[in-house]
Amino acid sequence: MIISKGSEDVFLCTNCRACNILCPLRLLPSDAILSTRHRLIKENRLSENIKDSVKSANAFARKGHRFPFSYYERAEIIFWPGCALSGTEPDIIKKTIRLLNKHLNCKVGIVLDCCFDSSFQIGDIDEVQKAAERIRERLRKHGIRRVITGCVNCKKIFSLYLPEISAEHIMEVLSDTHSHIYRFTHSQVYLHHPCPSYMFEGIQEKARNILKKNASDIIEPPYPSCCGLGGGLHDTSKELSDTFAGAVITDAGNRDIITYCMGCKNKFLKNGKRTSHILEFMNGIKPIEEAIPSQRKWLNRFLLAMHFRLKGKSFISGLILIILILATTFLRKTGHISLESIIEFIEGHSVTAPLLFILIYAIGPSLFISSLALTLGAGFIWGPFMGVVFSITGATIGASVSFLLARYIIGNAIKERFTYTVRKRLGDQVAKHGWKAVAFARLIPIFPFPVLNYLFGVTPIPFIHYLWSTFVFMLPACIAYVAFGSSMGELIISGNIKGIIIGIVIASAAMLLPLALKPKFKEIFQKNNGR
Repeated sequence: MIISKGSEDVFLCTNCRACNILCPLRLLPSDAILSTRHRLIKENRLSENIKDSVKSANAFARKGHRFPFSYYERAEIIFWPGCALSGTEPDIIKKTIRLLNKHLNCKVGIVLDCCFDSSFQIGDIDEVQKAAERIRERLRKHGIRRVITGCVNCKKIFSLYLPEISAEHIMEVLSDTHSHIYRFTHSQVYLHHPCPSYMFEGIQEKARNILKKNASDIIEPPYPSCCGLGGGLHDTSKELSDTFAGAVITDAGNRDIITYCMGCKNKFLKNGKRTSHILEFMNGIKPIEEAIPSQRKWLNRFLLAMHFRLKGKSFISGLILIILILATTFLRKTGHISLESIIEFIEGHSVTAPLLFILIYAIGPSLFISSLALTLGAGFIWGPFMGVVFSITGATIGASVSFLLARYIIGNAIKERFTYTVRKRLGDQVAKHGWKAVAFARLIPIFPFPVLNYLFGVTPIPFIHYLWSTFVFMLPACIAYVAFGSSMGELIISGNIKGIIIGIVIASAAMLLPLALKPKFKEIFQKNNGR
């Protein structure tokens, strides 16, 4: 009757799906209720109270979906903790990342974003679908193929709207087989299953098995028992929401509640019931004993996102660059450094200056410092011939240092930093084509040179083949940049227009050489692949 009349009473449903389980005709009443909500929202046939609830649910999701709360790390496998876990227990997330890195033996990244479950709960399916498209593109852009969620609601959204993405709940990965990471202090507990877990019976079983390793007496409800947050009920009817929470608390009796949803835990704590999240029993985690207010949750999410941003290499590189610019500006203003003093040093130290330049050039690639400025500077200072000699020497040494570091010292770290797909593709090319793969990558770079140097170190190519092919096939680009830098020097110092024209011609010829050789290399690769 409620559904057929399109009554707003459908917004009093918690989406717990218990009706699906109890329906004697095996119908799906919860899906019909959700569809009715969606229709009422699209037709805008809502009271002001429900309109406000829809706006609130969407505003919450959009806020967590944008900067500064949204953060994506480039990795093939990522941990997606969800809004509630990020806002309540940031330490659990950091701990979980370390455990996943160890147990999966690879780099596991972090993604902080909102899956728009709040919009789903209230029934605004169009909003969820649009958000899912944006999330799909973000995942694709960052090379993410596998998602491990810290929230059952997030897994539900992935299964419904991003089914092509492999999504697992954290307890399916760090499950009962890893029970040594959990340390329970309870012997008698009430196991509360979050509503979405009834879509994934395997997750319920994992939770039981984790508890059975420690707790001797476990009771749980026979069907979904909502905490009162489902379906956005806490916005549409706080009184009814508290009634649902009270029913679970009454059912638990004197036992502490154990759940695996931070939203549920927070709701029970607000209603005065001692409750713990399963992940809070990991070693080194201090359980939260009081409900976290909304403002504190947003602050936690902001600080967590900034924590991972500050750890990023791009931020560190940018900070170093800013410091160098400020230091250089200060030294120039105070007279400690000037163009004249640099030229005077170079002219007065004909051996030391080139050696110092080569040393800087050799170290630069290992620190992911761009060598373009150094190559242009070499042409500017030493001219087209010696500039090439010094630049190609420094570039070859630098490429070799990174290669040897990756092969003999930091190989595992390099493998963790780059996805398996990238490493396999380059490794396969090296296995098939040997030095020709290096030649092609140097002439037509698919990655920046510093990245290629490290990646080749974890491939099977012999060092001597890598060394000579790197030297030979970096030479065209080196000649081009040095020639351009030299011509700029001619123009700035002596006003020689003819010199810059000659430099541009030489640079253009050197840059066109890779394009001319590209079809030949493709022909060789295709021929070898066809064997």
